[in-house]
Amino acid sequence: MKSNCFERRMALPAVAFLLLTTAPAYAASVDSNAETEILQPLTLTQISVLDFGSIVPGNVAGRINIRRNDGTCVAQGGAMLVGTNCQRGEFLITGPSRQRVRVTTAPAPITLSRLGGGASMTMDRVRINGRANKRLNAAGERTFYVSGRLLVGANQAEGVYDGTFDVTVDYR
Repeated sequence: MKSNCFERRMALPAVAFLLLTTAPAYAASVDSNAETEILQPLTLTQISVLDFGSIVPGNVAGRINIRRNDGTCVAQGGAMLVGTNCQRGEFLITGPSRQRVRVTTAPAPITLSRLGGGASMTMDRVRINGRANKRLNAAGERTFYVSGRLLVGANQAEGVYDGTFDVTVDYR
């Protein structure tokens, strides 16, 4: 019996060794591809400036709001609009046909400073019309508008006020 047990122990490792050494080795290879697409840069052009128009301040604070979807200018509180030069800013995106893009603006508040110094006003809202995600048309163009709300102080100092803000368009 002892010899039979010894033979069984030796038989298993020997069979495993034979299976490992007699199995054929297979190797495979395949050609693979790498690719990329080069797109033309997007172009962003300002067609018209965001203009809150000519304002007569009152003895209480007020605000001028330019509605983002239709460009309507609305004076509230102690601010009165004079004339018709209040308008949304208009921008043109150009790029590849039917390309999807995302438009972003600098977050509010934005300061408008009086030329010559001494006073400022705050634009507390900056908005684009429609959604931030847009698609260029077949010609590779898309127009959009930027609007906002300007806070006018009571007895705001006379003069021309100017400020800047960023508008960015990225591939989506």
